[in-house]
Amino acid sequence: MDTRKLRSLLFTSLLAAFASCGPAEQGEEQEASNSAVEFAPLEGTNWQLVQLVVTGGFVFTPEEPGKYVLNFRSENRLTGTSDCNRITGAWQQESTTLRFEPFSATRSLCEPGSLHNYLVLNLGAVVAHTFLDGHMIMTTTTEGVEIEFEPSK
Repeated sequence: MDTRKLRSLLFTSLLAAFASCGPAEQGEEQEASNSAVEFAPLEGTNWQLVQLVVTGGFVFTPEEPGKYVLNFRSENRLTGTSDCNRITGAWQQESTTLRFEPFSATRSLCEPGSLHNYLVLNLGAVVAHTFLDGHMIMTTTTEGVEIEFEPSK
């Protein structure tokens, strides 16, 4: 093989090696930042609603996320707000399992466009949760239903 071909082959091999190293490292960093965390203790944390995916794939996003807040208090006490209503109850967490028992909410009639009814109905059916990119994703007994929260400010 002549020197030119050998140099060209070596140069091409080096470029391929560098190209495969760069994106893989970036991909690994991105993968780490987008990773799911199975367990994080909820006690002492506060979360506000990001979106609610209901049966049929319909996605509801609150205009004011701060109106939909869950506060995970000590001794498994739950407090919060759901638009114009208050939430109270208890929460049980074990690994990825999450349940709200007992769970109740006041029944004030909120303004049109409120997500209160959707949220309360689905919170009562929560069975599991996971964390992804700092958000908490709750799932229910109904396939395809997800409630997404982010840390409350």
